[in-house]
Amino acid sequence: MPKRRPAGPRHPSRPAGPRRMLGRVGLLPAVVATILVAGCAVADVERTADPAPTPVARTLRTPDTLLGLPRSGTPLPAGLPRFRLNELTREATPATSTVEGVYGRGRPAPETIVVSAVSGTVADPQATLDRLLKPYRIPKPRSVEFGRYGGEARCGRGRTADEGHLTACAWADPEVAGVVVFLTATKQPDRKEDFLTIRDELEQPTG
Repeated sequence: MPKRRPAGPRHPSRPAGPRRMLGRVGLLPAVVATILVAGCAVADVERTADPAPTPVARTLRTPDTLLGLPRSGTPLPAGLPRFRLNELTREATPATSTVEGVYGRGRPAPETIVVSAVSGTVADPQATLDRLLKPYRIPKPRSVEFGRYGGEARCGRGRTADEGHLTACAWADPEVAGVVVFLTATKQPDRKEDFLTIRDELEQPTG
């Protein structure tokens, strides 16, 4: 007689352990990647670039004091490299207002500040900025914060003919261009905040 087969399922059930677990583990990287991508998408939507300042019409004024220093008629040190006002007015055609002044308490003084600026139509702010800093022979002027009126600004350090120290900060935008020079007998700290304060003092919105 033929032998009977033992009772029970013809196809034994597959072990539930390792292979199913591997399948579930394999899904984890995909799930994590989906969450990360979704998170990045949300972050990108929420992160917005700072808006550029809206250009406003401005005019220049000559303050009585700058950083607590009074306007002075004292002549500048001999040999000081300088971008003079008559050269500056050529950078804005037509020029609508100008400012030029020296601030200090006579010589010798702990500090002297020289400002020159023009408003009008500045056709090429980048080229103007290069020309404004050229007379001061600054090795590596660096871009700095430009302030509420926009444009571009750069500052750098140099020396005067009498071995004094200077920091020159220039700025230019489509309406205004100018330069501020800080002169001291000793090495100076960072002047970027002082430059922004002076720019705000010189430029005034019109209308």
